[in-house]
Amino acid sequence: MRTLRTLISYQRCLSEMSGRLCALLSLFLIAILCFEVAARYFFNAPTAWGHELSTMLFGAMSVLLGSYTLKHKAHVRTEIVYEHFPPRMRYGCDLLVNICILAVFLIFFKQAFDYAYRSWLIQEVSSASTWRPLMYPIKSTLVVALGLLILQTLADTVETLLLFFCPDAHEQA
Repeated sequence: MRTLRTLISYQRCLSEMSGRLCALLSLFLIAILCFEVAARYFFNAPTAWGHELSTMLFGAMSVLLGSYTLKHKAHVRTEIVYEHFPPRMRYGCDLLVNICILAVFLIFFKQAFDYAYRSWLIQEVSSASTWRPLMYPIKSTLVVALGLLILQTLADTVETLLLFFCPDAHEQA
């Protein structure tokens, strides 16, 4: 049981690090947007890359923050009935939901992997602007984000299993 708790702790640390990385990326995003606004409105010289880079960074941050959000249980939940269940029944519901979520994430992971792989094969570039940035690194963030979500969901599932079968383990955690 100690090994499982250690693995769960490592995964929580990984999710926390992805959240902190996104916090740093948000500062970079703000700097890009400020530069773009200044270039466009003060110097009448908009960049060819500002809008597209900020869109790609925002997209990457949005998907990479999923495991951080899951770790902190900050996704939207409706708990009108759930909160009245006894703890063991809640753990059972959480297990059922986690198993369904894992199945969906695994399907999405396979699709995202294929999507990114094809992009790497053809060395895809964007055609949305004259800048033409590489698209395969940004498409790969989907694979990384889904991998992090799968690992965090697995960690939550193992923790819920421990609580379901060893209710006194909650006090030991």
